[in-house]
Amino acid sequence: MINIAIAEDQVLFRKGIISLLTTFNDVKVCIESGNGEELLDKLSMSSEVISICLIDLNMPILNGIETMKQVRKLYPSIKNIILTIHEEEKYIHKLIEEGANAYLAKNTEPDELEKALHAVINQDYYFNDASIKAMHNNLQGKKNKFIHTASIDLTRREKEILHLICQEFTSQEIAQKLFISDSTVNGHRNNLLLKIGCKNTAGLVLFAVKNELFDYRFSS
Repeated sequence: MINIAIAEDQVLFRKGIISLLTTFNDVKVCIESGNGEELLDKLSMSSEVISICLIDLNMPILNGIETMKQVRKLYPSIKNIILTIHEEEKYIHKLIEEGANAYLAKNTEPDELEKALHAVINQDYYFNDASIKAMHNNLQGKKNKFIHTASIDLTRREKEILHLICQEFTSQEIAQKLFISDSTVNGHRNNLLLKIGCKNTAGLVLFAVKNELFDYRFSS
């Protein structure tokens, strides 16, 4: 079961998305809040183990980015999906760099929302076409700014696992492909996070794309 907490100040939208979420398989809305501060209060009192927080970017009292930072600090196992009306590429980059597991526009189709929920649980991130386009466009004319691989010594195995992570394989699937244990895969993933300085798997993918270690355009 995927337990959801939602923070959204627009009541009509919040009620609508809650109604939609109840139609998804294995999804339960456990916490409903109108702003980030209320979300944090309810998380501290919740008897349910929350899987994902759906957080509106623009909220009063505590905005989406600051709310996500607090959730990450206090509840590191909770995944965070940011919901917003902003589709500009600069917002997408900022959110991923700050540790969002996924970014979704508020006009996202219901089936994509359901897909994103399961992807974030199984793979730790979800990038749609808009996110991928933003990553590639941000490379244009800025390549030197983002190339960090020279100062980061990745082993052949780490590069191999990073490439498979970018292809959306789970730890179990990577383990099967490479004939190693799940714990070994997770060990390499943690080493990558430490070496690169990323907050989560989404950050690893962003790093790989920025440094041209992986190209989504030719991955299918």
